[in-house]
Amino acid sequence: MEEPQRIGLSPEINSQFDSMLKELNNEVIGSELIKFDLYRLAVALGIKKGNTPPPINGKTESIFRVNELDPDKALYIATETSRLGYSDEPVYRTVERLGEQGVREICRAYKENMGSIPWNKILD
Repeated sequence: MEEPQRIGLSPEINSQFDSMLKELNNEVIGSELIKFDLYRLAVALGIKKGNTPPPINGKTESIFRVNELDPDKALYIATETSRLGYSDEPVYRTVERLGEQGVREICRAYKENMGSIPWNKILD
């Protein structure tokens, strides 16, 4: 099965993610929250929860090159061994679905927590 070279988020979630990062990075002095890193965290949280993520409705915006997002294949290996994907699906499509689900949850928690990410709840 051929793996995709690019993965991303649905347009709706990508827009919410960008807005959240813009707001948060305006408050941070000296370092920025990086989209790559939060996306990786979102995938890792999905794997930790062990829930097979739902399909993404519609097309995704291909915002990440797989070889840049996952240069050491850590996401690939963790996702493949988690067995959260479908047998007829490339592993990076499962990574994409995990990322979509996790970013959606982080953005929702950010809104519900009035503009800050409740790390204690998200990482619990």
